[in-house]
Amino acid sequence: MAATTRSLRPFLAVLLAAVLLAACDVEWGGGHVALERPRRPGAASGSTGVAAPPPVPLPAAPFAWVVRLDPDGRATAVPFARVAAGGLEGLSWPTDADAAYRARFDSAFAPPGTTFSLQIAGEHAGTLIVSGTRTPVNAGCPSVVDGQALVVPGQEMPGFAFAVGPPGAEGLPGRVPVRGLDDRTRTFGPILAENLLRSAGVDHPYLAQRADLRSVALPRDTLPAMAATYLIGDTLAPVAPTSGSAVSLFYVARYEPAHGYVPVWSEIHRYGSASDKRALRWLGSLGLGPADYYMLGLVDGSAERIAAHRAGASTELAWQEGGRCAALRSLEEAPRATAPGGGSAGDGTAAGDGTAGGSS
Repeated sequence: MAATTRSLRPFLAVLLAAVLLAACDVEWGGGHVALERPRRPGAASGSTGVAAPPPVPLPAAPFAWVVRLDPDGRATAVPFARVAAGGLEGLSWPTDADAAYRARFDSAFAPPGTTFSLQIAGEHAGTLIVSGTRTPVNAGCPSVVDGQALVVPGQEMPGFAFAVGPPGAEGLPGRVPVRGLDDRTRTFGPILAENLLRSAGVDHPYLAQRADLRSVALPRDTLPAMAATYLIGDTLAPVAPTSGSAVSLFYVARYEPAHGYVPVWSEIHRYGSASDKRALRWLGSLGLGPADYYMLGLVDGSAERIAAHRAGASTELAWQEGGRCAALRSLEEAPRATAPGGGSAGDGTAAGDGTAGGSS
């Protein structure tokens, strides 16, 4: 037993030393040894233990883009919404985004060579190929994307189109018919406007002035439809109303051979100040599987931005409006090529959504 005890003494001494070492700092011969918890990954030596804030996460693609087209096929695009399983969702640029966030966003979603599916009249009409990006005048908004639209040769370019991506949908470009205003459209336009205003109880509906009227191609429709904006006491400019009491009317009407033009959706808004102003004009349409969206310019007292209305759904559930970045303003601030004949493409003389004719 004594021998066994003697043989365990060295082991017990080592065990005791280990326990003491784990319990406290140990010093000898001018050296110092201490057991410490390991540092967190990425923590710098001498740091206070406060980790750097993580980068602002990027949204999930794909996005819906509003595209301004030049007659030669050059394109300028700005993202305004996310395309999700349930349809369009608002896309807002983070208020705390910096240059690094912009670089990550552009690198992830719009590097040169990226393709988007270009839509005219809610149908795949070609491909938009990204050539580069640039910071807009309002640096707190998404970059403006420059690119080239590849469509059927000889097709007349609308002023505005829409795109979805990345990634871009593959497929051959399709030709979208361009329809101008005809006598039937000019005749039915003011009649529908007066009837809608009268049924809503608007005083003196015959005073409504046509601000925008155009033939439009709705997704999967074989006959031309019509979209119109009529105003009482105001204009479509993003300024205060020209009178103390104003009314805006916007409607979309399909043509039925047995009945003529029949309104399928309309909105009437009464207002008296710039803060209450709300006037709509037609830009185009966007097809997302079974869902169709009317793409509109929403004009208030200070700007015009993108708004989307889901066809066939209730207004309260369907509206998706652009945020503070006002996508249309970003496109308007970008340099624009001059169209043949001295006008600019998309200046109101060429209707959106693959239509021709204006609001005169």
